[in-house]
Amino acid sequence: MKKFFISFLFLFIGVFNLNAQTLDSVYKDNNSKILKFDSCKYYVYLENKDSDNDGIWLSTLDSNRAIVHIDKDLNLVHYTNTSDGNALYRLFKADNKLYSFRTNYYDGTFFYYKYMDLVCHDTLGNLLFSQRIKNEGDDTIKWQNWDAIMLDNTDIIITLIDDSIHSANEKPIRFIRVDTSANVLTNKTYYKRVEAMDMIPFNNEHFLLSTTKSFMGNISTIYFINNNTLEIEDSINGRFAYNMRKVNDSIVAFNNTEYRTFNIGDNEYYEPYTYLYLMNTRAKYSYSIEDISNPFSDSIFYGVNYYNTSYNLSAIKNNIDFTNTDSIYSFFAFNKNWLENSDQILGTEIINFNSQGNVNFFYKTPIDIGSMTLKATSDGGLIIPYEGSTGGLYLYKFMPNGLNSILNIETKEKVNINVYPNPAKDYISVDFDSKNFNQAEIELYDMQGRLVKKTKLKAQKGNRIDVSSLKAGNYSYNILLNGNSFGGMMIVVE
Repeated sequence: MKKFFISFLFLFIGVFNLNAQTLDSVYKDNNSKILKFDSCKYYVYLENKDSDNDGIWLSTLDSNRAIVHIDKDLNLVHYTNTSDGNALYRLFKADNKLYSFRTNYYDGTFFYYKYMDLVCHDTLGNLLFSQRIKNEGDDTIKWQNWDAIMLDNTDIIITLIDDSIHSANEKPIRFIRVDTSANVLTNKTYYKRVEAMDMIPFNNEHFLLSTTKSFMGNISTIYFINNNTLEIEDSINGRFAYNMRKVNDSIVAFNNTEYRTFNIGDNEYYEPYTYLYLMNTRAKYSYSIEDISNPFSDSIFYGVNYYNTSYNLSAIKNNIDFTNTDSIYSFFAFNKNWLENSDQILGTEIINFNSQGNVNFFYKTPIDIGSMTLKATSDGGLIIPYEGSTGGLYLYKFMPNGLNSILNIETKEKVNINVYPNPAKDYISVDFDSKNFNQAEIELYDMQGRLVKKTKLKAQKGNRIDVSSLKAGNYSYNILLNGNSFGGMMIVVE
């Protein structure tokens, strides 16, 4: 009876916490919406190996570390505020358990990791075990960076890097493989010259480790490392691959940062530019996806925080994802050339492409999304969690075919409206589904609020509006349908 009461109490607390949390709508247009979660800050995306992976699991900062599950429609499914403090780096969910790492990193002089524990909780935040997997006395190396991946069989590979000046060209890298009971299965140490790194599971035999000696990206190697023995069995030399994502048995998508040179007078300037690449691991060849700057001006620069790849900041290293290899998502922050205006953030661009490297579409939003994490969803859309400039967790939902609808108050009829393509070049199409269609029109406004176009919509499908005379830029639209008004944002490109 006592055990039953305690279990019921935990269940009651979990439900109480869930009901006490609210997600407030702060933005909505034809293709996207944003909800704000005031009670916590975004911390880290949890890689979910379980079947409930259509949506996103997060570890957030509340009074402690909270565990949050948001479904693909941005409904709050699960919320638990744990009591494990801020010392845990929670990364994985498997078999309905959450796996974290606890380590210390400061001795008063140096920041480094003397020990490492694997910590396991259930999804209600109850501690199941905490087990040491690296002891302080195992070595004398001051490990200063680390990362971890979970293989398909749920074994975990931890990588430690000595970031101090160990030698002129090389520094130690240690791999430790453990199972989900914290049994150390294998460990191995190599000496490589590494400035930054990224790694991903690849297949039943290997995981991939990408390293670079220079952020210029031309002195880099991807290693094929045996999952069981941790031996290096093959490698590819070329561009530095970070934010890697396996697409299929031979193709890996990744980001690479290169520099463009600008000469102004006698001065030469360099600007970092982020690219998307696909790598054929069998042919050992990488090729660029269509230049992501094509829809916009050459003075626009795209960026991903690639510096995260040398640190354990998994919250910002998952910006390529898909549920269908014909529809792969990535996104980038973009801003004006710093020579013109160093702080002018223009927003975020979503790019969708397929496994052959062909771009399906670009979508530009004026919203500044600071994080670099996304989760593709089964409905063809994506979720991006990020922390706003004023705090709070924000959740951005994007649907390429539109997600908005309005409700006719008198008839209680839900009316779906779709404005596409977005961005548009020569025309836009407006479709809607209404059983009681009477009359409709669309108004387009520029960013100064001036009416630039007004057109009647004569049918529910196939309304085509010419926008070729409009200047490239952001516009808002207002659709008047049967006495109701519906608004959104759109982009016109040259």
